[in-house]
Amino acid sequence: MEIPTGPNIFRRRGAQGFGGTGIPGSASGTALAVIHRLAERLSHRSRSTFSPRKRRGVPKTERLVLGAAILVVILHVGCFLVEAKSSGPRARGTTLCGRYSLPADLMNKPFRFAGETVPFQRPDVGDRVRNELNFLLLDARAALTSWITQTQQFAWIFEETLNREGVPRDFLLFAPVISGLSLQAAPRISGAGWWGLDKPCDSNEGVSMSVDAWRDDRLDLELSTACFAGRIKRIRKDLGDESWLMAAAAYITSTKTIAERAKQWKSQSFWDIPLPESAEELVVRWIAFAIIFARPRDYGLNAAEVPPLIFDNVTGIVLAKDLPVAEIARMTETPPRKILELNPKLKPSAGKIPARVKGRNVTHSIHTPRGKGWVLVNKLKQAGYLAQKP
Repeated sequence: MEIPTGPNIFRRRGAQGFGGTGIPGSASGTALAVIHRLAERLSHRSRSTFSPRKRRGVPKTERLVLGAAILVVILHVGCFLVEAKSSGPRARGTTLCGRYSLPADLMNKPFRFAGETVPFQRPDVGDRVRNELNFLLLDARAALTSWITQTQQFAWIFEETLNREGVPRDFLLFAPVISGLSLQAAPRISGAGWWGLDKPCDSNEGVSMSVDAWRDDRLDLELSTACFAGRIKRIRKDLGDESWLMAAAAYITSTKTIAERAKQWKSQSFWDIPLPESAEELVVRWIAFAIIFARPRDYGLNAAEVPPLIFDNVTGIVLAKDLPVAEIARMTETPPRKILELNPKLKPSAGKIPARVKGRNVTHSIHTPRGKGWVLVNKLKQAGYLAQKP
């Protein structure tokens, strides 16, 4: 299983503008550079007009270029000021300067997402989703392509687990938004792994997980997805079993925070309640990503479809002695790095799978490249590693 290494993107559109103002940086930055260069030349020419020998005017072409550059900056400043002036949950941001729009078919009929209707016909809702759509397509385009291809690889694992747990399928696109498909903790939520788990689930939650010297089960794709599914269901239940979007907002912040906001504003609608910025931003970004994921070519994303990741899962392994990861690699004729990628819960610093933990035998599962599962079993048996045949 390839470990995704794409960057986490949690900056608002235009966050890398000039002067720390938040004004979009690409066009305005270029325009400022042009203005700076022309200003230097005009300054030089203006100084030369005081020469008694020769007076030179400013060429018309340069005046036109300077004027156009200044106009670009003014337009970008205008976009920024309009956004800065907006306030409240319904006026959050604007898309007057956005390049991409929502698909027409979404605007003309009810759009169901995570079991709820997203009211795109409301101008404030449409604007919020368009803002995040443009953020992903303009500011985060490189990461977005990675999200799409790697989600295609893992989608079957997400979907299988979410469906079994009764969680809407749309949540398979939630992981990229909250973690950037990185195994490291995302800057906007605490925790680790694809689902940003702050701590592993225990047996009382229906999924037994551990974090110790040799493994971190929060990084295991199947276990962590099952853990997330159980937690998001419990959060929704605690909030009154009404809204998956509110449950997602609570997962990003806390159940207490969202419950207090719902009580304060006497509503269970995600679109009507002023929520913490991180929750509002990431939940709407999740919806925008789902729209792009369903029709990437409509937005100029022409990356080839990636086949699902297939691997052998060898279960029920009870070891007679510690098994180095290097031995697994040698037996399956696979680079050690690839073995770690297929088994991300294994800590590289440990470099081995222990036979016993706290004095007790442990039953393991090991992922191998496709077709190498039985090869590994046979060689482990020959080398005396197996206490019990899987």
